[in-house]
Amino acid sequence: MFKNIVECVLSKFNINHPFTFSLISNSYSLSSSHVFKVVSSNGVFALKSYSFEDYNSLAFIHTLLDQIHSNGFGLFPSVICSKDNTTVVNQGGFCWDLSIWLPGDMPDPLICNLLHSIKSLAQFHLVMGLGYSEYGLMPGMEKRLSAIKSFSVSNINLDSISFIPVISLIDLLKWIKQGVDTLGVSILPKVKIQYCWGDARRENVLFSNNRISGLVDYYAFRRDCMEVDVARMISSFAGDDLSMWTTALTAYSENFKIDYLVCRKLDIFGTIVSLYRWLNWLQYPMPEARYKQGCQRFMEIFQRVEKWKEHGSLKSMLFYD
Repeated sequence: MFKNIVECVLSKFNINHPFTFSLISNSYSLSSSHVFKVVSSNGVFALKSYSFEDYNSLAFIHTLLDQIHSNGFGLFPSVICSKDNTTVVNQGGFCWDLSIWLPGDMPDPLICNLLHSIKSLAQFHLVMGLGYSEYGLMPGMEKRLSAIKSFSVSNINLDSISFIPVISLIDLLKWIKQGVDTLGVSILPKVKIQYCWGDARRENVLFSNNRISGLVDYYAFRRDCMEVDVARMISSFAGDDLSMWTTALTAYSENFKIDYLVCRKLDIFGTIVSLYRWLNWLQYPMPEARYKQGCQRFMEIFQRVEKWKEHGSLKSMLFYD
């Protein structure tokens, strides 16, 4: 099915035959999108599909990509326009976009790789903050707290997650609720709000020959505070390693003033929200392969939060309690 769709869309981009394409299997992604690697006489491209409803949002993101490249930041892929000068093609119930293929592999969770990534993130924030920033309340923190407050364990069908002991799960959820109430959030500081990556994770950084070759998954671009990107990036490399957090935050602060404790709170609350979302997501029918992938990801988060519980309290996970 996808072969016919891809052939149809590729013809709109006037890519000369012969070309070959292959569906890329990404064990780190659970999205419903499809990514093809296209090899043609004109070059190597990535072809990715999104739901049809995302057309307007995706088209706007492409204008941001153009702005990023025009400002001299070239780590995100360049989007290729079609013959009618559009960057998104509607076909077969999907939106398809075509971009330059970026080679590379996901980096190992080493401090040297984290430092490369966090410095590139700072450069990206600098570019995106040019003429697009304002100051206001921290949207990232507000969204996390709202999601936590709206979660109810009564909505969870525990039979759908039989791979984990129910008593352990219930105990952990109770501990989280008590910890969130205890940790709380003081008056939210006003922060610089600008376009951020939104998905700044190790899985979306490509390394080749010990250097960053590109950043991928730009679809989550949104207006938020830089601390959200910073917390997610460091957490994806360091987990709860205090020394890595401190070193990375210090490196980022060479470019921007950053609040260490705010970043840690964002990571703690964000991890809790992820735990809740995966619990909800695993309620729905899905192919077995995706379900197994989801279970694995859920367990990674669950085990991380269990270690927090063993440590003492949510508050004790902050740097200087």
